[in-house]
Amino acid sequence: MQHRGSGSSDREGDSQALAVTLALLLLTGGVLMLDAVAGPYVAFAAAAVPIVAAYAARPAGLLCTLAVRRAVRRLIRSLPGS
Repeated sequence: MQHRGSGSSDREGDSQALAVTLALLLLTGGVLMLDAVAGPYVAFAAAAVPIVAAYAARPAGLLCTLAVRRAVRRLIRSLPGS
């Protein structure tokens, strides 16, 4: 039998899994209710916009990638012979 160092990390992992599960259930239920009330396009937009915004706001997300690409293009243009 293996000895685990701390039971608190197991509890933290369980509570995080519970939080993710509840969030997904709330998101799914909210989208289904919004779909019934406002239509599928509004429901899709209401669910997709926060997810895309969270991805774009990550440190290594979309905004950082675009900024790096812009900086590389400017650097290439500034090189002699370009």
